[in-house]
Amino acid sequence: MIRLSDFLTMVAICAIWAINAVFSRYVIAIAAVPPLFLSVARFSLAALVLAPMLRPVPRPTLPVVAAGLLMGAGHFGLLLVGYGLIDASLAAILLQTGVPVTAVFSALIIGERVGLPRIAGIALALSGVVLVLWRPGQFTVSVGVLLVILAAASLALGSILLKRLPDMTPLRMQAWTSATSIPPLGIASYLLETGQMQKVATHGLAFAGLLGFSALVVTVISHTAYYRLLRLYDASAISSLTLMFPLMTVALGMAMLGERPGAAFFIGTAIALLGVIVVLRNPERIVAQPRD
Repeated sequence: MIRLSDFLTMVAICAIWAINAVFSRYVIAIAAVPPLFLSVARFSLAALVLAPMLRPVPRPTLPVVAAGLLMGAGHFGLLLVGYGLIDASLAAILLQTGVPVTAVFSALIIGERVGLPRIAGIALALSGVVLVLWRPGQFTVSVGVLLVILAAASLALGSILLKRLPDMTPLRMQAWTSATSIPPLGIASYLLETGQMQKVATHGLAFAGLLGFSALVVTVISHTAYYRLLRLYDASAISSLTLMFPLMTVALGMAMLGERPGAAFFIGTAIALLGVIVVLRNPERIVAQPRD
């Protein structure tokens, strides 16, 4: 079973991600800061803080770089471009495809057992999230839809590859994820975006606040904690707990915007939490003893 302290850590991680999502939407929508440039700045600051963790160079290096690119530039690059093409609530739904994809990858690549109880719990939690976020008539297959689905798959595959790197501590992995993500995101921003510095200068305070929070709190703290949990427990179980993130994001957005949640929000939340409980009650194969 997942320890209570680790479950509460996952709750805190999802809460941090939700705050960052709402904050990011504000900066990108109001300040019009290019999202790829924002990602480059975020990973650059994180890499600077974690620079000592880049040494010694891991051997073999290629698997570490591959996992870092998938979880960093691959996931965030595709996701942020997708956010510019489709509605944010639809993107939140599509991101949850990463939960079953992680379960499939974990079974095929590293041989994790995904039994019927866990499959039922994941399906139940996923259906609750869809009920909360779904808006009839807004779904069309488009480039944005495909990009967000690919972003979810990139994170899922990177998470599985991470479990095959026993010698990489979570903090070192985050350092390498940040460092390897800078070049591809930087090139993409240079080729696809314009006026980056002018837009940042116009809204410097908001940009600096988001940059500090996303680079230090989200990237260094929450993602490092998430990598640790991935190393300790089955990937399919941990990924299913991230279903709390979109629910928190919707609730936080409602609180900040003063919107009244409808019946679908409460019903969907109850269904999603029931699914999470089913997953938690299903025995896990712990791959390492938690280190306090």
